[in-house]
Amino acid sequence: MADEQKPIVEARSSDKVMYYYKNPWEPLSNPCHVLGTQAASSGTNTATLGTTPTKQFNIKDTGSKNQQRVVNVVMTKGDGFKTDVARDLYMVWQKGLTMLLWRVDWNTLRIVNGKQVVDTEFAQVKISALPETEALNTAITQNVTFEVTGETRRYDDDGNPFVLSAEDFDDGIFTATLKYYNFARPSQVGADADGNLVSTAADDSHAGDPNGTVDMHKKFTPGTSGVSKPSA
Repeated sequence: MADEQKPIVEARSSDKVMYYYKNPWEPLSNPCHVLGTQAASSGTNTATLGTTPTKQFNIKDTGSKNQQRVVNVVMTKGDGFKTDVARDLYMVWQKGLTMLLWRVDWNTLRIVNGKQVVDTEFAQVKISALPETEALNTAITQNVTFEVTGETRRYDDDGNPFVLSAEDFDDGIFTATLKYYNFARPSQVGADADGNLVSTAADDSHAGDPNGTVDMHKKFTPGTSGVSKPSA
């Protein structure tokens, strides 16, 4: 008898939603960059509401849309991800520029036609307020409200999600976003000539010893080679 398959109820993790940006002065060929190390974030999607009263009930209709993306950005050092987020956000705010923002849901990571893709929302945004939090014994954070100019694009007119792939991100970000660090040998991590902690470790996604464990994708039949039967 074939195994009966039943659906499993499982929620999406909010921890896997992150934001990425690109400065308006960068060339077309540049990919997007991670927006610091994201902490709490939220967003609003609202529309103006018009009400026409009648003798028995109100008739309502929606009008123009207003969207915000709020990201509590934990500031990283400028060389951590090869960008200086604090500087970039300040310059965008100071000059009143339009920044490019991508909301990426890593829960949707999948392979399509042999390529890894992830669902993404794109927005052009303005920064009207740029508060900074500098509490003792904590990282510097900026709770930034990105005001969407126009409307975000998450799905096409047919309801299909827009996606990004590895080449759309800074080198290594596509694989490093969910883990930050790769496994490193003692000779691959340490201090450089200036005393800064650095790592030369490569992507560790498939760097383990395949002989050290069972194949996670292998199908086993109880009582045969690969699975031991419990003793009576």
